[in-house]
This record gives sequence, structure tokens and C-alpha cells, in this order.
Amino acid sequence: MKNFFIVNPIAGKGKGVEIVEEKIASLSKEIKNNNECFIIETTKPNEAKSIVNDIVNKNPNEVINIFACGGDGTCFEVLNGIIGKENINFGIVPVGSCNDFLKTYPEYDFLDLEKQLLGTVASTDIIKVDDEYILNVVNFGFDARANYDQIRLRPKFKTVKGAYNWALFRNIISPKLGDKVEVFVDEKCVFKGKMLLSAFANAKYYGGGYKCAPLASTTDGLIDMIIVKKVSIITFAKLVKYYKNGEHLSNPKFDKYVKFFQGKKVEIKAEKDLVA
Repeated sequence: MKNFFIVNPIAGKGKGVEIVEEKIASLSKEIKNNNECFIIETTKPNEAKSIVNDIVNKNPNEVINIFACGGDGTCFEVLNGIIGKENINFGIVPVGSCNDFLKTYPEYDFLDLEKQLLGTVASTDIIKVDDEYILNVVNFGFDARANYDQIRLRPKFKTVKGAYNWALFRNIISPKLGDKVEVFVDEKCVFKGKMLLSAFANAKYYGGGYKCAPLASTTDGLIDMIIVKKVSIITFAKLVKYYKNGEHLSNPKFDKYVKFFQGKKVEIKAEKDLVA
């Protein structure tokens, strides 16, 4: 079996390639005899998709494994490269700063490459957003803007967490907080009003460990949808820790503020453009 490891070289504080090389070198002799391993480094954003196309074109009609080695962003790029292609198994080696999708599977060690190569292929749901595909969670509103800002602010901070916390604070004090929207689930209007944030989830976590969709399953064929109404800064400060821990669907303190739905299709109408 041919195995292609698409590595984001800046992942793992610049040690992404080194980590993958060590994992491959530590494979047993039997595994090495039955598997060819190739490491391909990305050199710029959005390059992984074209790398996947090259791999597939050079290996027609052959079953191959392609591993995304980095964070959730690398997974996103590789996923969108393999969509519509046959005979490809998709894997993840989490060497990035943020691998929220894999937090939904705490019982598995995805850094154990030998177990991955000996593992059984399984299916997972994905979410289509316009013309792109999402493994994990898509967000609109406050949390999406915060993530957008943390990417821009990241060079000024030592960690993603530091940049993200500052971005959260920066956005929560913004006078433009909240978006006026209508949300339709499977053609039915389920929410109309000012939305603070929303999460449309295939898996459970995002934002570096926020358990936005505690009931989500990657195999039930449904999107878990969490819509949080606009609230005051004080209310937000009181409740955000419960949201992070995934308690917002069971804690009565959230009854007035949180709407939860499941469905196969979502449409959002907004008066102004939303950050996604």
C-alpha cells in the first residue's frame, strides 16, 4: 500500500516533518515491508489540494492512503482535494497547533502511525458549505470573527490560545456584536432575530477545545446546530465557561439564550455579509 503524508512544515512549531519522519522510522519491519511511505511538504497555503490531485493522477486506479499532517487547516485542504476521487483512504496525523476534529475521538491515538496503518477503514459524515467541504464545524458570527482575528493576530502571540483569547475579548467588546439573521433547517424557519454566534457541527469541538456540539456524531447523517442569541457582555462572561465545557445544552441557565436543532440542510439569510 502506498501512503502519502502531506505535511505542513510549520506545524508542531516547525517540527511537523521531523515528527512524521520519526513516526515512519519507528514502524515495525513488517509494516515497512507492506507499505511505501512518501512525505510531501506544502510550501504555501491552499497547496495541499493541488498536491492531492498530482498524487491521484500519478497513481490511477490504485488504492492509496493520504494523510493530512498538520492541524485542522491542513485537514480541510486535503479533504477538499480528495472529494470526488475514488480509491483514496483519508487519514490524519495530528502534528498541528490545533486538531479539534480528533478531540471527538479521545479513545484513539492518532499519533500511533502503526495502529493507523493496521486499522480498519471507516466512514465519516462531512458538511458541504457552498462549494467547500468541512470535516468539523462551520461557524457564523462572533466566534467566526474571533477565529479570523486570531489568525491575523497570531504572529504577535506565542501560542494560538493566547491569540484566540485576545481575539475573543476584542470581539466581545465590539459595538457591532450580533448579526440579524433568519435560519432555516430543512426548509423550515427555526430562528429569526439577533444572533451572537452559531455552530453547525459534524464533530464536537472547535476553537482550541470549545465543546460547542456535545451531542454531535460524525456518523448520524445530521448537522448539529447551536444558535446563541445576542446577550450582554456580562451574561457572556458568566456563561462562556459552561459553553466551553459543553454544558449549554443541559444547563438551564442557557434556556433563554441557546437554540438547538438537527437536520440535513441549513440556510442562513442575513442583512449583512457574515464572517464564516
